[in-house]
Amino acid sequence: MRTILNLINLNGTWDFVADLDPRYHDTPGYIRTFVSPDSNRRHWHKVTVPGVWQKYGERYDLFEGVGWFAREFDAGELAGMTLARLRFGAVNYACRVYLNGTDVGRHETGYTEFTVAVTATLKPGRNLLVVRVDNRAGSTVWPAVMGYFNYGGIHRDVSLEITAGQALDGVKLEAVPAENGWQLNVSGRVAGAPHDPSDRSDPTGHLLVRVSSGDGLSWEDTVGGDGTLSVCVPFMDTPAWSPENPFLVPIAVELLDGARRVIDRQEFAFGFRTLAMRDGRVQLNGRPITLKGVCYVYDSPVHGLVMTDEQIATDVALIKAAGCNAVRCHYPMDERFYAACDRTGILVWIEPMVYCYHPHKDQSNTLFANPHATGLACQIIREMVATARNHVSVSLYGIGNECNTEHPEAAPFFTALAKTAREEDPTRLLSYAALYGNVGPLAELVDVLGINSYFGWYGKIEGRIVPEGAAAPPHMDGREPIDLSGMRKMLDGVLKDRQNRLALLLTEFGADSIPGVHSASRDLWSEEYHADLLAQILALTRDYPQIVGTFPFCFADYRDPSKPSNSGWDELNLKGLVTYERRRKAAFAAVQRAYETAEGPVAHGPQT
Repeated sequence: MRTILNLINLNGTWDFVADLDPRYHDTPGYIRTFVSPDSNRRHWHKVTVPGVWQKYGERYDLFEGVGWFAREFDAGELAGMTLARLRFGAVNYACRVYLNGTDVGRHETGYTEFTVAVTATLKPGRNLLVVRVDNRAGSTVWPAVMGYFNYGGIHRDVSLEITAGQALDGVKLEAVPAENGWQLNVSGRVAGAPHDPSDRSDPTGHLLVRVSSGDGLSWEDTVGGDGTLSVCVPFMDTPAWSPENPFLVPIAVELLDGARRVIDRQEFAFGFRTLAMRDGRVQLNGRPITLKGVCYVYDSPVHGLVMTDEQIATDVALIKAAGCNAVRCHYPMDERFYAACDRTGILVWIEPMVYCYHPHKDQSNTLFANPHATGLACQIIREMVATARNHVSVSLYGIGNECNTEHPEAAPFFTALAKTAREEDPTRLLSYAALYGNVGPLAELVDVLGINSYFGWYGKIEGRIVPEGAAAPPHMDGREPIDLSGMRKMLDGVLKDRQNRLALLLTEFGADSIPGVHSASRDLWSEEYHADLLAQILALTRDYPQIVGTFPFCFADYRDPSKPSNSGWDELNLKGLVTYERRRKAAFAAVQRAYETAEGPVAHGPQT
């Protein structure tokens, strides 16, 4: 959590207008009419930021295009304040940022935090901030297809950070086991620090970093002449963080000038734990742990993509109530979600939006070989890690989902992503979610491999949508059968190819169920079929010791443009354990029962 001493919260009421002809208006003259401080915005609408325009009015519900956001703010006198930057939690998808009519920065991809330097453009008193947001699906790179709803807008927090010349940047906390406890390694850099060390004879010249904890103890060291900082702090007898005991320690990192005045400060609720793959198992604090998870695609019927504290609290409580100790997020989350999982004891998997890209094997010059697409995917990982790395709950970084990894151009692409993730944070595990055993070279790049498969579902419903009023075909016991022989064959094949040395996660499986539809004959689309399918798949995993965790898809129903409207789907993916409104379905109880009886030790207690 950032606690910049001079921070202006820019959330709240903004002006908004939809640009219905963005190609025509993308000229310097027209852009000035949107961004100039003298422009008249009388006909713009008053809206709330964070927000998505689909929730600003029914007329915008299916709008994909360009929207302009603007607000004025007072920066004060700025006396002695010489370093300023805007921080955006996330904007979907691409944005241009203008301050006082000047283009100060641009960003692409819709789910990661970024900053824009505005030191030279910010002025005392009144300022005008304008953001052009473009969510046209045809211009997005990642995701390459839309498997979740394409909301548009500034959907996470916006703030202005102003400091007196220097600011903490890229602070990393790492827990290392030590005798009788832990060592906390704090590293990072100072933005705006001079390149040459100051004259140490001048007591006000050099910078200090101070690390303190909630027990009143503190440690100090000087900032390096190159602006780097490094402090090692002992923590004795501190309990290890685990799902059963999510113990957190308040940590403050402060930047001081030579007169010991606080220039900048960051606060963390930090957990101490170790994480590793050992002997084919995920090990937390030196003990094997079975990941009992669920997939998570955030979507709120009230707020859309905006992650409110209330919705996060509701979702995390339901995930925990389902018996889960882990959650797989299909794109980077709001940092407040990670904090909630820190407090609650839920391990988190996050991944970039490298999703369902399937170029034909003979196609060349794919996104895999495109320098911009590769750079953008690596950028997403860097920004994702920067936000998540100091949250103890974050345990796995995915590098993609359901792509054609056997394409000849795929290996260098995913190698670059894995290299970026390990360079940015070598303390987490890497994974990838492969579709139906389409593994390619990915097993050699990651620590644990995810397998997505929908045996018992898509193969049944494709071409078998029963018209309303038609009779369903009879079955031997009067119920829709569930046949998982294909899943067993797939798992046996994946493991045989690698001499059973591969640790696996079942990262997606399930069926759609229409809320409130019940069937004694376990018809397709009923809550009973959905629940029984999940129960049988979770039971099947006990026959495979190589499976170290499960993540049924998914936690809640959500808006999904990839699902055509038919007798079952109505613009919603219905695979949730709970409904779009967060009411429990029969599948919730099925997973809850399976996880309550699941074998496998849970990691807690002291480090071994």
